[in-house]
Amino acid sequence: MPIKTAPALPVSSEQRAGLARMARSSTLPHRAVIQARGLLLAADGVANQEIARRCEVDSD
Repeated sequence: MPIKTAPALPVSSEQRAGLARMARSSTLPHRAVIQARGLLLAADGVANQEIARRCEVDSD
């Protein structure tokens, strides 16, 4: 089965910087950090299943 790839998520440089800060945070809730990592990967055009694998979450 081919891997589904969504179009790259458009984010501004300010949004990307904010997401990068969130993804590196040691004080935010774990869920917020994982979501920020996933959004950064989506912005880079990474396939959905690969995002799930890298973030160690279920792809459903």
